[in-house]
Amino acid sequence: MIQNTQTNKHQLGALTGASKCENYYELHFATGEIAHFYILANGIFRLLLDPTQEFNENRTELIQLAQFDHSAFERSQVRATNDSLIIHSGKYQIIWAQNPAVISIFDETLHHNRMHQSLPLELSNDGTTEFLAENKNEFFYGGGLQNGYFSHKGHRIVIKHDQITGKGGVIMPVSFFWSNAGYGELRNTSQPGIYDFGKSTPGTTILTHQDKIFDCFYLLGSNPQEILQLYYTLTGKPVMLPKYAFGLGHIGDFCTTLWQPSKAQERNACKIGNNYYIRTKDQDAASGKASLNGEENYQFSARAMIDQYHAQHFPLSWFIPNYAVQTNNIHALEFFNDYALNQDVQPGFWHQGETELPAKTAFTFTNAQSANHDAKQLQGESHLTQPMVLAGSGSAGMQKSAALIFGDIGGNWNNITTQIAGMLGANLSGQPLVGAAIDGLQGGGNAQINVRDFEWKSFTPLLFYFDDQGDFCKNPFAYNKKITEINLAYLKLRQHLTNYLCTLNKQAQDGEPIMRPLFSDFPDEKANYTSQFGNEFMLGHNILVAPITNGREDEQGNSRKDNLYLPGKKSMWIDLFTGKKYAGGKVYNNLLFPLWHLPVFVKSGSIFDWGKRNFLLYPQEQSETVIYNNTASANSENGASFTRISSQVKNEQLRVTIEPVAEGVPDALKEQPTELTIMCDSYPDRVTIKINDQIVPVQEYGSIDAFNHAHEGIFYNVNYGLDEFRQYQKNKQSALQIKLAKRDITTTKIEISVHNMQYGKNVLVHEITSGVLPSPKLPAVDSSKISAHSFELAWPHNSAVQIEINNLLYVGITGKNFAFHELTPNTRYIIRMRYVIGNKVSEWSDLFGVITKHAAKDYAIENIKVDCNYASKENHPLSYLTDLKLASEWQTEQSPSPEQPLELTFTFKKVEKLSRMVYVPRNIDHKGAPLDLAIAVSSDGVNFTTYADNLHWKPDTKNKVVGMRDVRAQKVRLTIYQSSQEMLAAREVIFFRAKR
Repeated sequence: MIQNTQTNKHQLGALTGASKCENYYELHFATGEIAHFYILANGIFRLLLDPTQEFNENRTELIQLAQFDHSAFERSQVRATNDSLIIHSGKYQIIWAQNPAVISIFDETLHHNRMHQSLPLELSNDGTTEFLAENKNEFFYGGGLQNGYFSHKGHRIVIKHDQITGKGGVIMPVSFFWSNAGYGELRNTSQPGIYDFGKSTPGTTILTHQDKIFDCFYLLGSNPQEILQLYYTLTGKPVMLPKYAFGLGHIGDFCTTLWQPSKAQERNACKIGNNYYIRTKDQDAASGKASLNGEENYQFSARAMIDQYHAQHFPLSWFIPNYAVQTNNIHALEFFNDYALNQDVQPGFWHQGETELPAKTAFTFTNAQSANHDAKQLQGESHLTQPMVLAGSGSAGMQKSAALIFGDIGGNWNNITTQIAGMLGANLSGQPLVGAAIDGLQGGGNAQINVRDFEWKSFTPLLFYFDDQGDFCKNPFAYNKKITEINLAYLKLRQHLTNYLCTLNKQAQDGEPIMRPLFSDFPDEKANYTSQFGNEFMLGHNILVAPITNGREDEQGNSRKDNLYLPGKKSMWIDLFTGKKYAGGKVYNNLLFPLWHLPVFVKSGSIFDWGKRNFLLYPQEQSETVIYNNTASANSENGASFTRISSQVKNEQLRVTIEPVAEGVPDALKEQPTELTIMCDSYPDRVTIKINDQIVPVQEYGSIDAFNHAHEGIFYNVNYGLDEFRQYQKNKQSALQIKLAKRDITTTKIEISVHNMQYGKNVLVHEITSGVLPSPKLPAVDSSKISAHSFELAWPHNSAVQIEINNLLYVGITGKNFAFHELTPNTRYIIRMRYVIGNKVSEWSDLFGVITKHAAKDYAIENIKVDCNYASKENHPLSYLTDLKLASEWQTEQSPSPEQPLELTFTFKKVEKLSRMVYVPRNIDHKGAPLDLAIAVSSDGVNFTTYADNLHWKPDTKNKVVGMRDVRAQKVRLTIYQSSQEMLAAREVIFFRAKR
């Protein structure tokens, strides 16, 4: 036993005894601890070690234990060997080594361990720590919405909510993680924790919680879906949202917002009616005040905002008028709710804590503690069978009652990649219903980022604006006509995807993430498990979205896109908008996308319900889908139905089968027409249609107008495209369109055969190696152009080339050089190159390599203690100043003065040799910028000498860099005499040590 007498921290001693009790195994250890080990179900085990020996099995409300009987435990068997205790349950052996007392879970079907503790548990009065051995190709996910991260190998995450909404912020901590080795762990605690996945000790996962009771559920599954299913078994399935939830929402403050007149030239001016206004907090300058129903000025009211959406032809689905305002004017809210419902907009209510809801409230936005109460209240008092509850944060188990939404600082390209990773992480942590505000909660003002943000978020579970929290207006028509029309086109496209989103919501209850990393559908490709292509995601099984994440453009203003990976060497991908086909298993480069065009790709074989039984098929080989259609009203239990559709292409013959619709179709909706759009490359020979096994003759039409006017018909359309985007490009796709008259969809089986079916036949052909093309002899990397995230490769001749980097094939490269971006710092890349002409390629060049440089953050000093003589604002603590998270922000209650200067003293753990200091100011505006300051250093931590005096900085958002080459210091003191406006603020103060 190893023990630290000062902290009472010690390792769990040797296993000395075990017995099988009524519903658990009791384990005794040499250090005096007793543990209970439970077999709850196949693949669900629990270890409860309680130093108080109370063993309260229901110690938290998180776990739903009542569903488990003792049958799995009773079937388990136990045996002892000379050095271990082995508990056999199903296909698993839980092996307790005697000394040291570590646990392993062995899978008999795979003949290897799913998980293995590398050291005994570490116990103390302040917490417990578990040590797990890592495999070389093991990756880790979970921990909640850790914004900016979803793949945690080599990282440390914190299981504690903070006030940071940007990169590094913990918006929703979840004490659950899982590994692609086939296991997960759920710590049954509400106490903060730190999960270190090999960052401090490579090869070892270290899991710590500030809870002296070790209560852990071990979940074993063959894939992520199975592990998430077990997690939901313990904590509850994700809530099923009403259909309106997938439409566009608007959240605002129509209770306290003040407006003052402005000019159109002002960047943050909002057009309201025929005039321009800006928000203000100065009541004397205000000429108008917001209200719910126009009690103050109608044009600034919540009703007027709904009117504005309709005037701009934007279908608005849900609306919250009182965000962050605990209003008591229930009568006005009920009056507004009536108006919203009459406009086909579902009214919501923001509140904190349990409260009575205004009449006709359709949904709520609340805190995590009230989410479950609200769900029950909406179901009980409001008689809503599918209530919607939104929450701004949460913890493990919230998925059963609420969806998670958040907003951060808009107008920033980096936030797109941050939010993609964060929402992927939430999905992999059991919170699949998640959304981020379009263009953020505050900030903004960049039209290009605004529209690109709307585009990609149209393919996320929840789509909404957070208005009235900053200087800029947040709505889809805040910018010019061009931006407004693009936003409207994407909103109409999203309406076509409503049934797809409902289906994904239903599948999520069975462990399928809605937004998912590429490895979910392509598990055999190692790169998909990392963050290498983490700015792409799958929406369900069928859609890949690769958002525009930077402002790189060509001369015509088209966005440049490199490093776009389409996975699956046997998969074909189709650009949703142009119909262009791409072979999978390649990284595409030099792609151009106009402002209206988001890189969205459909996987071949996909089948969609485009709305109202209008089915869209991208046929390839064999595929099948079950479409969930939620036609229930908010207070009706009927209306959830399932449609099974299969498609098979064999010997150039396509067979499509649409089964009768199963379950709850209301009588009024049983008689429906059916339409199919089948993507194809050429005119088919013959189309045969069977209705309930009987061939039905259907006329073919020669024009789209004649086809549109017919009740039934067939039309081969060579100008097919998405109607919403017709103004941006000529429709050049070919599709076979079939229309069938109304029939009882609950009793009608439809079978369609298409002969001479051609689609993407030549896309997946292999290149031919040509002896005529010489292999490249002199490709080289310019050492002066190697950075932490990029390098440039050059070759002697102006040519089209293919480049293989770490077994990934990069295509679309021409010229004499190419720069690779978005690389991992301090990583070795093995490279080879070949020339390409058409479908012919040369032999590969010899292998060569490059190692990217260390990232700047690798030299940033961590764990700096900072002291200040001024008080910090609530939710902006002093610790944020040195947490190395640029999304956090420290603020003071008041501004410094020459008479009472502010002092910041930074203390390092040891004497450091420095290279520079960087003061990162607030970037949302110019408030709180330091203007006049001095810097002093101390090598002994006691005596200070002046390093820089009379520094004068401009009040802008640029980083302030102070060179400190060869300075050795244990402490650095900043003395600030003046700041801009009423406070001092900083996102970070970073000290970099000198490079070795």
